[in-house]
Amino acid sequence: MMTRIVAVVSPLILVAMAGAVGMGGRSDGGESPGATHTPAAPPGRDSTMVIVDASDFFHVIQKNHVIVDADALRVPWLFNNTGLEMRTNSNYVVRATVPASGTYYLYARTHGPANSSLRIAINDRIAPVEVADGPLEFERIGEFELDAGEIDIRLMRIVGRPVFDVLVLSKNPDLREEELIPHQLDPDVVLLREYRIPQSSAVKFGDMTGDGRIDMLVFTRNYSAHAFDNDGNPLWSWEAPEEGSNLRAEFEAPGLVWDLDGDGAAEAIHWRQEEGAEWLVAADGRTGEVVHRAPWPTRPLPHVYNNFRLAIGRLAPGGRPNHVVVFTDMGGEISIAAYDAELNQLWNHVEPRLKDHLGHYVYPVDVDGDGVDEVLVSALLLDAQGDVIWNRFDFFYDHHDHADSYRFADLNGDGRRELVAAHSETGVFAFDALTGAILWQNMAEHSQQLETGYFLAGQPGPQVAIGARTYGNRDADEPYLSAQVHWFSPTGELITRWPGMPLNGNPVFVKGDWRGDGTEELFWYRFRLTEDGTGELYFADQVFHMFDFDGDGAEEVITLANGRLRVYGSASALRDPENARRDPDYMKERVANHTHY
Repeated sequence: MMTRIVAVVSPLILVAMAGAVGMGGRSDGGESPGATHTPAAPPGRDSTMVIVDASDFFHVIQKNHVIVDADALRVPWLFNNTGLEMRTNSNYVVRATVPASGTYYLYARTHGPANSSLRIAINDRIAPVEVADGPLEFERIGEFELDAGEIDIRLMRIVGRPVFDVLVLSKNPDLREEELIPHQLDPDVVLLREYRIPQSSAVKFGDMTGDGRIDMLVFTRNYSAHAFDNDGNPLWSWEAPEEGSNLRAEFEAPGLVWDLDGDGAAEAIHWRQEEGAEWLVAADGRTGEVVHRAPWPTRPLPHVYNNFRLAIGRLAPGGRPNHVVVFTDMGGEISIAAYDAELNQLWNHVEPRLKDHLGHYVYPVDVDGDGVDEVLVSALLLDAQGDVIWNRFDFFYDHHDHADSYRFADLNGDGRRELVAAHSETGVFAFDALTGAILWQNMAEHSQQLETGYFLAGQPGPQVAIGARTYGNRDADEPYLSAQVHWFSPTGELITRWPGMPLNGNPVFVKGDWRGDGTEELFWYRFRLTEDGTGELYFADQVFHMFDFDGDGAEEVITLANGRLRVYGSASALRDPENARRDPDYMKERVANHTHY
């Protein structure tokens, strides 16, 4: 059998960092694609400065105002890689604290296209200089005598589309832009690694080289696969044929990393098209050479590519999880198929349903506690032999009402996990896992993402956090996708929402033991969600994944944006390689079967 293993074209660069610097930016002018365009960072933070960055305004963000980054603005660098673009005349007022009385100089870092402008006021005094009326600039715009204590900072006289990323009040009359670098992000956030990878929304992780460290399998939107080791060295690349690649570009590619043969080096399991046919392959993680393959469980080409996903399950008692479950949605025909470790097909359940009716992902999960996984797909639960346990097609009869995301939590304290689902326009649901009976339902716009856990102060039982998605009118220049967090009690009552207006984007949740002390933290978009349900900016890009990447017991946050994959850790984390999280069930649930759905 022929394989198409070729040299990696896209470069990958690993940067080991000791602090949170290098917050994004473009690579232009013929430089290396991994070039970083940030000023050199002097040590230390200046506690006398008052710094108000764009994220301080997100709590009260105005309708149609949007978050932007350096890539979107095509500028070298933004403070925290985060800016606020104001698309209406709506003003802002936020409060800040002046540490000591005295003379302060106001600095603004702003940007604006033609015919844009912005004025800034401290309390009721307007700075004399108009800003955001030209290319990105850091400038001193006013001098103020201020008493210690709280002040009001106003953004006003907004014209056009002004952008700002940071305002500074400093006693230094000659403050330099470079002096802001150490003040980016929270002091607890440490950038551990940065990789440049091919553009991707689907990166899978596992130890493909057998050295005990986590490697990366990067999928591009045309389903090509690129493997890299932990140091960022390319291992191999498989290029998908160009024919039909436009049909594979809508959703993330199917693939995962798992050690099927138990030799300590995981296989790359993914879709390939060779010899005019589609295949499910298990390839040697070090070389990309096919070890096992089976026909891809769809009707023969041509067909469309909607939701194609892979997951690892335990479909027989005892031993480690070692079965591959494949979910394929061609529209009109959706299948769930199971395979053993040599990719022999065990069963295939087919549903004649429209695109998306069974959602976007397949969840092998032990719902009855017998040590063997059932297989959950939207409103359908199969047993380990592929037979139907229950379905709720009576209730979710339309393909628009599918489950976008599932989580599993003991909501009522009875020792059994319930199924909690973000069910599109029908809202958030909790189900009895054994019967599919609906325990409760509540609304949260288009319920897209969710997470469960103990995150809010003063709230009994686990909370359910929903990413409530809203859709804008692109013809009216509104952001197409926006979201806010809706918090629910374990019995389905709405607790609170944050922020007051949705933020543009399609953000996801990640949760984990950030400090290595056994306490789970919840992150959403670029924010750490605090115990009152609000967010504080923590990362320069959107969160993508969270697990024990370094094998030290703490769990790191991975962000992914525009070919940048960054690994962040806590400066205060308890790190001990003796506590590395590498057992098969952890690797199955938290690493191999990671999905945004």
